[in-house]
Amino acid sequence: MTADEKLRTYPFEAFRGELPAELLAMVRDEPVSRVQLPDGRPVWLVVGYDEVCTALADPRLTRHTGADTTAGQCPVAPRVRELGMNGPAHTSLRRLAARAFTARRIEAYRPRVQQITDGLLDAMVAGGQPGDLISALVAPLPALVVCEVLGVPADDRERFNAWVADINSLTAYGSPEAARSSAELRAYLFAQLSVKRASPGEDLLSAWLAAQADDELSDEEIVGLAVGVLIGGREINSTSAGIRALFQHPEQLARLRAEPDLLPRAVEEILRHTSVSPMFLVQTALEDLTLDGVRIRAGDAVMAVPWAANRHPGAFPDPDTFDVGRSPGNPHLTFGYGPHFCLGAALGRLQMEIAIGTLLRRFPNLAPAVGMDELPWRHERINCGIAEFPVTW
Repeated sequence: MTADEKLRTYPFEAFRGELPAELLAMVRDEPVSRVQLPDGRPVWLVVGYDEVCTALADPRLTRHTGADTTAGQCPVAPRVRELGMNGPAHTSLRRLAARAFTARRIEAYRPRVQQITDGLLDAMVAGGQPGDLISALVAPLPALVVCEVLGVPADDRERFNAWVADINSLTAYGSPEAARSSAELRAYLFAQLSVKRASPGEDLLSAWLAAQADDELSDEEIVGLAVGVLIGGREINSTSAGIRALFQHPEQLARLRAEPDLLPRAVEEILRHTSVSPMFLVQTALEDLTLDGVRIRAGDAVMAVPWAANRHPGAFPDPDTFDVGRSPGNPHLTFGYGPHFCLGAALGRLQMEIAIGTLLRRFPNLAPAVGMDELPWRHERINCGIAEFPVTW
């Protein structure tokens, strides 16, 4: 590309729940291309399935803004490890963090998540029809669950909402407001560590503090992990995207109601087929590399978009078909790929399964109160999501 060529602006169109046809065609025909992000940065857009897998797993691409790895040199162990790093620092921290995310621990939250879900839906019913799925269930459920999992007071949920909204905002990205919110969130979590030391519980903060007995995790590292859990787990917009997809495909909704045992498969298909944003985390090339024959130079920004890759015909038969009975082993990339695969994936799946399953079980006549094309979408943050979702039952 010459200096005078104008980059295409990305996203190509305002996001309203569907990936544009132009982008889906690129999944097959142009898996790596050059575009300009909303903040003005040029970036390599990666959308092919194999190419996204490579980009997410390649140690020459990093999410970490610090110098955790230098091309051609042995990495130096950092004072504070972060999950965004590559190499031994990331591996050791992830191993310690994963101890608190065991399948047994996550499954133990099922009764409490069900209890929270039931309470939220009781309140929605009491408020009368139509109800708003977003304010009634989709937004508060993960916020309450993540507070429960971390062991912090649910009364602080609104403070978390404000902090994380600033941190995730497209318009506030890198702004003084975002920096201030990040600092306030971290200060709050440091204070919570003192509370947990005095009175440990069965929560993640207590579990990570227990690892300090062997000098394995510092306070700074625990707070970094907690921030990641809060930001990643505060909103699970795939739940509302899934309900939207089921309404758009009534034959699939009817099949799921008739065969409730398909729910785990349906959750995986929702994760594969739906999108809540055209964006993803931006990585930086640490050294020159080639991806699908395209030369990417050290310092270049790269954005691999998993939900675009989830529509690749080479990885999924009939990729544009929404099928709640799609065969097990659905290899979607919604939770990432490789060493940075989402630590909270099991918790996210659990919440989606309980939320969607409970909605369908409790409300056999659940229906949208407006047309699907009338649903308002948020465009001010990276994880867009539906702003309001009126339903009747």
